[in-house]
Order: sequence, then C-alpha cells, then structure tokens
Amino acid sequence: MNTLNATITALTASEHLSCICVAVGEDTFHLLLAEVSNAQDLLHTDVTLAFKETEVILSKVFTQTTANLLQGTIHKIKKGIVLSEVILNYQELTVTALVPTVTFDTLNILEGDSVSWMVQPSEISLLRGHDGI
Repeated sequence: MNTLNATITALTASEHLSCICVAVGEDTFHLLLAEVSNAQDLLHTDVTLAFKETEVILSKVFTQTTANLLQGTIHKIKKGIVLSEVILNYQELTVTALVPTVTFDTLNILEGDSVSWMVQPSEISLLRGHDGI
C-alpha cells in the first residue's frame, strides 16, 4: 500500500459525496469519498493518503487525463512474469506501481526515466489518526 502524508486544503460535499483537496508538498491531490464530511472540522487537518500499488497508472508522456497526474523518476524495476513492480521517486518519497508485465513491456521505460503517474480520485483512501475520517 502506498501512503503519503498530506494536509486537507478544501472540501466540497453534496448529500452523499465529498470531494476533498489535499496538499502533498506543493502538489494537490483530489479525492472522491462516498461520505459527507464537515469541511469546517477537517480543513488544515493532517491526514494520510493510501492507495494500492495496482491503482498507479504510468505513462511516459504527460497527458492530463485525471485530477491526480504527477511526475516521478523510476528508481527501480523488478520485472516479473505476470506483474512488474516499478518504484518511483516522488518528491522525497517513493511510490510503488504494480503493472501487468504485458503492459509494462509497451511502456519502454528504464530506471532513471522521468514518467507521469496517475491515481484516480476515487481510488485514494483518506486516513486520519487510527480510524479514518
């Protein structure tokens, strides 16, 4: 599981859904949560973002296709028969992606390459303390 420390910067809620903006360093991540949260209580709260390695999408070209499109550098590649593990340097952190090897082979990426990485807003969990928000 990938985890990133963040701070809530904005929150918009409807009857059953919340869109939360968080800052990870200078970058903004957007999350969609199937719950309603009180913005006044959560603004500027430190949280942890969590998302599965299989939800990280890699691209060699920068194409704005989702709210969470970031840049990283490939630190290490462990190519497997079914899945390949790609470890990215992002800011001073690491993010791990598990990509089907068939797909990985079409990316033509090597250690040291700069890549774009994405994670859909609905695929990020938001943790605060020990029991989420």
